[in-house]
Amino acid sequence: MKRWQAGLSLALVAFLAACGAPAGTDGDLVDDWPALGKPGVPVPAIGQCWTGAASAEKLEPGSGMKAVDCAADHATETFHVGSFTGTTAQGSVPPAGAQLADAYSTCDQQAKSFLDGDWHDGRLVLRVFTPTEAQWRGEARFFRCDLIEVSDDNGTVFTRKASLKDTLDGSRPIALGCVQVKTDGDGFIDDFVPIACEQQHNGEYVGTFYSPDARPYPSDAGARRSLLQPGCKALVAKFLGLTEAQFDTNQQLSFAWSTAHQSRWEYGDRSARCYLMLEGKLSVGRSLKGNGNAPI
Repeated sequence: MKRWQAGLSLALVAFLAACGAPAGTDGDLVDDWPALGKPGVPVPAIGQCWTGAASAEKLEPGSGMKAVDCAADHATETFHVGSFTGTTAQGSVPPAGAQLADAYSTCDQQAKSFLDGDWHDGRLVLRVFTPTEAQWRGEARFFRCDLIEVSDDNGTVFTRKASLKDTLDGSRPIALGCVQVKTDGDGFIDDFVPIACEQQHNGEYVGTFYSPDARPYPSDAGARRSLLQPGCKALVAKFLGLTEAQFDTNQQLSFAWSTAHQSRWEYGDRSARCYLMLEGKLSVGRSLKGNGNAPI
């Protein structure tokens, strides 16, 4: 037992000797290590694409949106990232509604530059995404500007495999044009579905009307009609090359509109896309731009 104790003591001395400070060091394992940075939430990258839900209005950050390369199947593309500041950044939860007005204004302007045109003129939905509540608690204060290509006016996501950059330039491959107006069993408009103008169709996008003021979302049908009907009528008449009085005499054409989703209206997208429509069972296989009151 004594020999074992003596052998252990010698081994321990040898071990401690081997663990001495290397040449050129002071033996302090703490003072030479840099302090760890404060943990934070990664800021999304511009040019990042994401998978997501089948509806543009139901896309929300979190587990339902997975980051992917834009060459892969994706639902949405981040084209700009900004930061909340001031009182908006001081809230206990991510901003919503009217609190997103400045962020939306930034996204709207950046979208025009990114697309080389007004996104309302394309088969597109613009969304402003905030951090999740967990990310906000982690002091994330970014907002994402995302564009989503859709296959109809109801916001059905069209899966892309390429960036949307400059798609309203040149040949304008993403531009809205002729549509098939879909109605429900009661004859009410259900959807406007984009279609090539060379195919038989019964409607056409003519432009977007923007509310002249910051009024609340016109949830009442009468309020919507009062606000939007005059604006869309003027756009339709201009598209056809007519005065509004001349358009009133046309028995073959009417018009309708599609209002921005209420959540987007509340943060600043106070718009309505305006469509001319052919009456009854009429259809054409061409654009009616500049058609005037010529028979169809």
